[in-house]
Amino acid sequence: MDEHQSHRRIAFSSIPSNTGARSPGDELMIWKTSDGGMGRVVADAQEEPRVALAVLDFHLLAGDPLHANALLLFKQLQPGNVVIAPTPAWRQLVAQTYSDALTVYRRDAFQTEQFDADKLRRFCQTLPGGFELRQVRLEEVTQFATDLDRALIYNFRSHEDFITRGVGMGILHQGRFVSGAAAAAVGRGKIEIEIQTHRGFRRRGLARAVAAALILYCLEHGIEACWDAANEPSAALARQLGFHSTGKYEAYRLKQPV
Repeated sequence: MDEHQSHRRIAFSSIPSNTGARSPGDELMIWKTSDGGMGRVVADAQEEPRVALAVLDFHLLAGDPLHANALLLFKQLQPGNVVIAPTPAWRQLVAQTYSDALTVYRRDAFQTEQFDADKLRRFCQTLPGGFELRQVRLEEVTQFATDLDRALIYNFRSHEDFITRGVGMGILHQGRFVSGAAAAAVGRGKIEIEIQTHRGFRRRGLARAVAAALILYCLEHGIEACWDAANEPSAALARQLGFHSTGKYEAYRLKQPV
C-alpha cells in the first residue's frame, strides 16, 4: 500500500466506486483529507487507486469494497480506531471482517443555509461573571488542548498550522480554559466544529456561547460551518445554534482485545 501525505494527495472523488449511495457525512469527511491538507492517505496505488483509507482522528474507507485490495486497508487499523464505512457495501465488508470486534454507533450530520447572527451574539453575551470568551492565541494552543482535549487541534500538523489555517475560541475561568470550540478540520471554505467543555462546567451555556462565537467568526470570514454529532446532547446543541440534520449514518469503533 502507498502512503501519501495530503500535500501529495489522492483526490477521493477520482476513485471509482460501484458501492451505492454515500452516508450523509461522507462528503464532508472526504474534503477534510483530499483538500484540507490534513492527515494522510493510504491507497493501493498512487496513479490509479482503487481503494484508499483517509487517516485523521478517524479512518474513512473509500473506493471499491469489492476490489481484491480492499482487505489490505484493514491492516492499517488498530483496536480503538473509529472507522467510517460510507456505503452499504463497505459497511457489509467491515461487519464481515470484524464480526465480533465492532461497536456500532450512529452519528448525525448537520448543516445550515443561514444562521441568525443576532441570536448567536446573544448566546455569546450570556456568560456568567468571571468567564472570558475570546479567540485562542498561538502561545495558548498547548494550554487550550491540555485544559480541554487534544481533539480540538489533533488534525493539524503543528500549533502554527492550527492558528494559520484553523481557529479556536475558548472560555477562560481563573486562568484555565473550561470550554472551547475549534475548527477540527478545514478545507474548501468549510470547517467542522469540535466542542469540548470541562466536566465541572457543563450545563451552564458555555458550549453554546463558545460555539456561537466560532460560527460568528465563520460568518465574518466567509467560511461554512459544519457539525457532526455523536450523541443527542451534541445534536440538541446543533439545533439550538441553527443547524439542521442532513441525516444519520453509522460509525464503528474497533474493540480492544479482552
